[in-house]
Amino acid sequence: MSSTVISEADVLKVAKLANIKLSPEKIAIFAKQLEPILKYFIKLNKVNITNVAPTYQVTGQKNILRQDIIDTKRMFTQAQSLANAPQSKNGFFVTKSISKK
Repeated sequence: MSSTVISEADVLKVAKLANIKLSPEKIAIFAKQLEPILKYFIKLNKVNITNVAPTYQVTGQKNILRQDIIDTKRMFTQAQSLANAPQSKNGFFVTKSISKK
């Protein structure tokens, strides 16, 4: 492979980190696809941005969120929350465990 920015070994390392199994053909394909993307990042890193102010927000809006005020009239007590639960123990809901297969 004539890739200068990313090697097939690099693609294999990333695939391992992402827990993805790739065939040798796919490794070569991904290396070819990633090459121009990484070259573009190299090009972007060469851009002079010394006099450019950081842009965090472009709409001019300040804070459009409401205040986080607790409405105690709409709150359930712990006993009310658990009242219709099929099972509870020590003030908590009891559910079936979730196992990863």
